[in-house]
Amino acid sequence: VIDRPGQALPAAHQAVLERLVRESQSRPVIWVYGNRDAELKLADSGQIRFVDSWRLDRRLLVIHGHRLDRLMPRHAAFKWAFRRLHRCRIWLGGRDAHVAEYAKKWPLLYRVLNEHVAHNALRVAQQEGVEAVVCGHTHAAMAIERQGQCYFNTGAWTEKPLHFLEVAPDRMALHTYEDDCDCDCD
Repeated sequence: VIDRPGQALPAAHQAVLERLVRESQSRPVIWVYGNRDAELKLADSGQIRFVDSWRLDRRLLVIHGHRLDRLMPRHAAFKWAFRRLHRCRIWLGGRDAHVAEYAKKWPLLYRVLNEHVAHNALRVAQQEGVEAVVCGHTHAAMAIERQGQCYFNTGAWTEKPLHFLEVAPDRMALHTYEDDCDCDCD
């Protein structure tokens, strides 16, 4: 997660980025920008293709999801206060945490945000004429089907359990990555 573009990434996150660069030398790697990714400056991006969205024919639209979120942008005062309180908490010795970790502490509000993004994703799927939309903005893994359109959220690659979307010729399915990887996702 690129939350602080000017700061060094944790070693495990840096290792993932280096692996993506290596993979891009032998196969297509497409990086769909998240809400802070455009600020990231990689010393070597290999052959990674950076895009705002990616489409697999009429089957799947891949987006980060921040443009589907119309709730948080409307609450600038809340975000301002939250950032100040978070910095104060860290200054007092508290553990640094991602905003999604805080959001998950209020299940009702978090559910409203997730439903809001899912609803907008399904609307975009219908407008774009695709079977499904996949994103990750809210960090909540889920699969929803409504009126013939599907919404998938793969969660976040920095939070366990990890999820991925399998896209096969006859189906799409969200899976939990079961391998006991030695990655530090906490």
